[in-house]
Amino acid sequence: MRLLPTSPDTRRLLAALCCTAILVVAPTSRAGHEVSYYPSFYPQEIRIETLDPAVAARELAGNTLQAYIGSDPGFSGTPPAHLKTFASLHSFVTATINPHSAKLANHDVRCAAIARASDALAKRADLVAHPYPVTPYHADYVGHADRGSGSASSRNAAGGGTMVYRAGDGTETVLAAGAAQHATDWDVRLDEVLIEDVLRRAHAGLGMWPRVPWAKEGWFQAYHLLRGALSDPGDAADADMLYQRLVRRQFDSTAEQINLGRGLVTALTHGCDAQVIAYGTKREYYSDEFSNGIENIAGDSQAGFGSALFVRTVKLKDFPWNGWLRVGMAKQAAARQVMGGWNPVAGFTDPSGRLTWATVGDDAFLPVPYNSRLVANRVEMIDPEDPKSRQSVLIPSDAWAPDPATGRLIKAAPGQGATAMVTYRVSASSFHDGTAMEPADLLYPYALAVRWSAGQAGDTAFDSEVAAATRLMRERFRAARVVRVDERTLTLADLTFTYRSPVIEVYLNSPTAEEQDNGPVAPPWSSVPWHVLALMEAAVERGIAAFSQSEAARRNLPWLDLVREPAQRDKLVELVNEFARTGYRPAALQELVNADAARTRWEALARFVGDSKHLLVTNGPYKLTSWSPEAVVFDVIREFTYPIGLGTFDPFAYPPRALITGMERSGDDVIVTADVEIWMKQQRNRRATRTALKRETMRETYAIRAETQYAVIADDGTVADAGIATWRTDGRFTLSLPKLPPGGYRLLMAVFLDGNAVEPDIGRFEFRSQ
Repeated sequence: MRLLPTSPDTRRLLAALCCTAILVVAPTSRAGHEVSYYPSFYPQEIRIETLDPAVAARELAGNTLQAYIGSDPGFSGTPPAHLKTFASLHSFVTATINPHSAKLANHDVRCAAIARASDALAKRADLVAHPYPVTPYHADYVGHADRGSGSASSRNAAGGGTMVYRAGDGTETVLAAGAAQHATDWDVRLDEVLIEDVLRRAHAGLGMWPRVPWAKEGWFQAYHLLRGALSDPGDAADADMLYQRLVRRQFDSTAEQINLGRGLVTALTHGCDAQVIAYGTKREYYSDEFSNGIENIAGDSQAGFGSALFVRTVKLKDFPWNGWLRVGMAKQAAARQVMGGWNPVAGFTDPSGRLTWATVGDDAFLPVPYNSRLVANRVEMIDPEDPKSRQSVLIPSDAWAPDPATGRLIKAAPGQGATAMVTYRVSASSFHDGTAMEPADLLYPYALAVRWSAGQAGDTAFDSEVAAATRLMRERFRAARVVRVDERTLTLADLTFTYRSPVIEVYLNSPTAEEQDNGPVAPPWSSVPWHVLALMEAAVERGIAAFSQSEAARRNLPWLDLVREPAQRDKLVELVNEFARTGYRPAALQELVNADAARTRWEALARFVGDSKHLLVTNGPYKLTSWSPEAVVFDVIREFTYPIGLGTFDPFAYPPRALITGMERSGDDVIVTADVEIWMKQQRNRRATRTALKRETMRETYAIRAETQYAVIADDGTVADAGIATWRTDGRFTLSLPKLPPGGYRLLMAVFLDGNAVEPDIGRFEFRSQ
């Protein structure tokens, strides 16, 4: 049961057939459905070049560059009209009190000093004054929208003191000098903390590991941004307790969930040890020029153009498919110039590395660009409403589970149970070295995560960053069982293609409906074949390199890099050749892979590295073809073994936005009306149009899906009620107010169209309950 191999001649024939506009019917990743299918995504080549901002500005203006990723190139004058921008959350600005400053020991004085720090940045045009860590770019903003408007008042702020500003690139500036004159002797420090650094602190979205479902929510990022500054043990204990309740989903209602998030932020900021005083956005330019521009843009609210869905939707205007996409990327400032290792286990932490993984990797689920959910990519849940996914079950004896001490995959012990079982269908495909995905590839990441997390600091087979990144997955996962492998065939002329879809049951502990529906934490998947993962493990065991930056520093080893370090590559090639001779397979797979199959894998990898000069093998839609300090180049995988095709993620481009136009009370009900802003295509351009939101309103060929979120907040700041409104047939929304204790209340409500929760227009309605 393998994907039928295709020769280079066959691949060329397939490309020719596609390019002559023959539409082929082939299965997609959703079983039981067939659609017109053209493999992979739009550009045939993606070239990412490191460019200075001034150079990027000239090339964007001259239509020789389609986009500039990571920052604003800084035009000296008004940018040309054909250039458009995409805005995303870039950073937080925090004000932190020096815990050793005697003059700031008093709570009120600390709060006043932070308010003064807020005023110090008031004239920064690139920052938004916002003394609260949950911003309009966070998916949970509606529940916090009554907080954080404007800047903190400094009317009672004490004068004097040394204030230091540390920018996102690591450079420091003394903003205000008191008795001290040096940046190292400070009273208040202002830090611009990049979103990518906050997520790295949280070990969220590290390489190949599943991202926690709440990674883009404000309470989660606030905890990892501010928790380290807390000096009061009571505040710290409260923050930890509330955080754990949120990540363990220990709440019974939406109102309770929002109150936990609001309480967490209060605990983090109560002592005025550190507070968010502003946030920064980044504007990334792209060309909308009639011929040489790009379209079908799906940028991410927090990652911008450095996201997997941008790569999977962006399209060159002059090509219905194919074409050469050339984008620039800002050079890192000297203070941030630590070149990260490029490996899928704990590398890809620098900007170019993250974009490389977004391009060549192919995660089971991908982050939706404008909310905190995930969308199925290579793995989908089968019947998530099956009662077994919500109840305790017995783990069958033919399921595989990693041994807690060694990570070795063994059959589940009799009588073991789990609190839920979820069934997944996997869209398998060939890896870039020509090997076919097998069940061992899907199960091996579970073993790797357990093995490299089972020890403790100092052990050779332990990595603290891997342990942190996989904690939730390991807490939830119990075992996995390969139920069957479904096959479908496609015949085209004299060619036959076989598509394989393993069906796998995953047994879990304490998953919630939210995790299963919006963000599965332990799907059976790997975008990297088991033999490449085993090669990396062997390299770490033998002291060639370390998975993560922290472990590399601790062991005084290089950071493992599969692409850019020739000396490491030579040592890894020696291992590949050794393993090809011996038919090596790791201990975890002794019962799943035999020596002959392993030898075939290593031989294929040896051929791949000989041709490609690197070891970054995945089964993604693009493969890395060349790398230099100046440019990274990727070629598309345009063959029918790849199971996802053009247009799969197009609905995420240009999301509509709702604008509240009216809120009125009718008895115990509140009636809400809204308009919709849609980007409509006119020839090769798009124009924003606004119209009343009705049930029949469309955005081009897509029917608009409306969701709502509301919160009723009492005068004491607690959320008394929260939920969703009903979308009526006449296009209006209705919510019924519960019986509330006497007092004043504020109703906050937003409408999310097609899931677009970014910068929501918040409807506000004040009322009293008698």
